[in-house]
Amino acid sequence: MSSHLLVLSLLLALLAVVHCGPGADHGWGYDEDNGPDTWQGKCQNHLKQSPIDIRAPDVDYALLHRMHFLNYDMDGKIELSNTGRTLFAGGFESWQQKQPMIQGGGLKHRYKLVQFHLHWGQNDAVGSEHALGSLHYPAELHLVHVREGLTLKEALTRPDGLAVVGVFLAKTNDPVANNFSPISERLHDVRHSGNKTEIKNFRTKYVLPFDTEAFYRYEGSLTTPDCSEAVVWTVLAEPVAISSHQLHLLRQLHNKELVKSDKNYRPLQPLNGRRIQYRPSKLDRAMICSSAATTLTIFSTVFAFFMTMIY
Repeated sequence: MSSHLLVLSLLLALLAVVHCGPGADHGWGYDEDNGPDTWQGKCQNHLKQSPIDIRAPDVDYALLHRMHFLNYDMDGKIELSNTGRTLFAGGFESWQQKQPMIQGGGLKHRYKLVQFHLHWGQNDAVGSEHALGSLHYPAELHLVHVREGLTLKEALTRPDGLAVVGVFLAKTNDPVANNFSPISERLHDVRHSGNKTEIKNFRTKYVLPFDTEAFYRYEGSLTTPDCSEAVVWTVLAEPVAISSHQLHLLRQLHNKELVKSDKNYRPLQPLNGRRIQYRPSKLDRAMICSSAATTLTIFSTVFAFFMTMIY
């Protein structure tokens, strides 16, 4: 073999390692041979990974302002696609002045929505990436926002470059409470990997719960390679309703191997000393204040009785 051919062969081999490893875009997945246990780099050796189990001992009440979902009631065109790994909705950058954004809620910057996608399992006991007290919802939706003024590449290098809102999907038989229809009605069009379809006059508020006041907040990462720890996570406490039939349609989506996706969620990651903030709803705050007032009343009564005993 000539020296030129030898150099060319070495270059091709190097490219194969870079682009075909478990962390490469087309190399990772959720099967045994390419699933989360095989993901390399930050996914294995960093300490602020996502998703997490939100447990009461790790949660602190936080006096945070309400989060504002700007332009979430505006309508526009989105592209819905089956990537072979998830159901992906993009095209928000083309909305220009109507592009949905979030601010407030303890966030130090404003963030623009660039896409949302879903995670699910094949039964109702699994599917959501985050868990509440070790219990999972059947699915979870992630609204991915990029910090205003940064490109996505720049955002991935900052600890607060991305702000992702996690929304649990809960099964219900109440059709009135269900806003998932604009998406579920098009799932037949994206059943196979690579399929795409457009949804016109889409309003992002369709994928938000009615009440967005209560939420959990923590510092974490992307839940897919390269697992960059650049995410300020906001997990909404109230879920969005989804019917059994809509869950069935979601579970019929095929992956790149042309079979139904068994799962597309990452296992829970250790907190490693992180604390989770919780912003309560108005009702929660009222109950907390009521409980505090009751405690103060009992203390005052006991104290007054004690003083009478002394004197």
